[in-house]
Amino acid sequence: MKGVILMLFLTVFMLMMVVVGILAMWPVCESAKASDGEANGDAGSDDAAQQPTTLEGALTAQLLRGEINRRQYRHELERLAARDDEAHPLTAPN
Repeated sequence: MKGVILMLFLTVFMLMMVVVGILAMWPVCESAKASDGEANGDAGSDDAAQQPTTLEGALTAQLLRGEINRRQYRHELERLAARDDEAHPLTAPN
């Protein structure tokens, strides 16, 4: 009988500790959600500042928006690398 009471006490105690832990972390989670919401709101209102400045950035943005698929993305990056290699070839030191 004492074992059953002890097990019941430990179960209730553990449940209480979980609830206290959740309540203790609640303000931290709420403030993180609020800051994420502000960051997302700022990004949407200032699209001009979010435009990619490089061709790689533009390709990545197109991939993320679904305008091109992964195969097309890789192909375009290969073409860009080949063009860059022709314009600025690397030479190994002697």
